[in-house]
Amino acid sequence: MPKPQAERKVLLAIREGYLDPRLLASARSLCQRMGAGLDILLLAAGEQLPPEVEALVQSLRSEGVMYALTRKSQLRRRDIVQYANTHECIATVVIDSLEGWESVAEDKSSDPWRKLDCPLVTAAPPKSTEKSSS
Repeated sequence: MPKPQAERKVLLAIREGYLDPRLLASARSLCQRMGAGLDILLLAAGEQLPPEVEALVQSLRSEGVMYALTRKSQLRRRDIVQYANTHECIATVVIDSLEGWESVAEDKSSDPWRKLDCPLVTAAPPKSTEKSSS
């Protein structure tokens, strides 16, 4: 008898204060296109969910997207990679930007992303290209 395939999931790693609506929309859209659930790793202090995360959770519930939310007081790049690599159901990882997660890295010389066993999607907002007029 064949082994049943594990449910596929998208892993969304987010940091309080860096929650761009496009990042949340990208993760939700990936889940819908892949027919996948969503695991959310949230780097945040305090008891309350940030309003953007609360809104995401409400929209996921209303759309019937299966999700799990784990809050962490400390979350580094290697923690995200380890989580994804030890949960075989994780099909892809979504983060805001490589640079953003570099800022919370303890060892900036390491590159744990290259050890990730699934695709990594970065959904950072475009950088401003405004020119100053002279």
